[in-house]
Amino acid sequence: MAEMNRISRFFVNRSGARRHARIYEWVRANLSLEEGTACLEIGCGNGDMAARIVDGFGPARYVATDLDPHQLEAAKQNLAKRYPGGLPGALEVRVADMLDLPFPDASFDAVFAFVAIHHASPKHRDFANVPRALSEIDRVLKPKGSLVYEEIEHKEKIRRWLAERGYAPSMVQRGLKRESVIASRTKLTEEHRPV
Repeated sequence: MAEMNRISRFFVNRSGARRHARIYEWVRANLSLEEGTACLEIGCGNGDMAARIVDGFGPARYVATDLDPHQLEAAKQNLAKRYPGGLPGALEVRVADMLDLPFPDASFDAVFAFVAIHHASPKHRDFANVPRALSEIDRVLKPKGSLVYEEIEHKEKIRRWLAERGYAPSMVQRGLKRESVIASRTKLTEEHRPV
């Protein structure tokens, strides 16, 4: 996964408020997070969704990640304006590559990826690295955890990959080009069975 160009960065950082509000309201209406939840966000952009979820759900831990250092800097600046007294204790912003997540297995109750999974490959329409990113997400997600994502590319292939690994969508919302999904593993595959 590579850094975004300036045009992409502009759209992520300046034009996402309405989209974020829509996605957040949909997530809020369709996802239940228990007290003490640990969450991971892949590709946190300007940090807006991280702040919305931390404020709205109150997880015990929320790790907002991005590979692009420019994006992380934008997220830190945006979050500093939102939280002038300092970040909430549950919120952490850090570098992470979705192709090699620096977290132990089964670390998170929920993983969020808002229009981020297709960035696993250098070219958006290239699916080559997406299965590896999904494998990493699957690895860090607890056995009964939820993957919450919105995508504009590879929608059917992502759903198929998840279904082959025992995930089922509990909620799907489709728009003109986008698809929002909440999926959880409904059956454990051999690699996820307790020993």
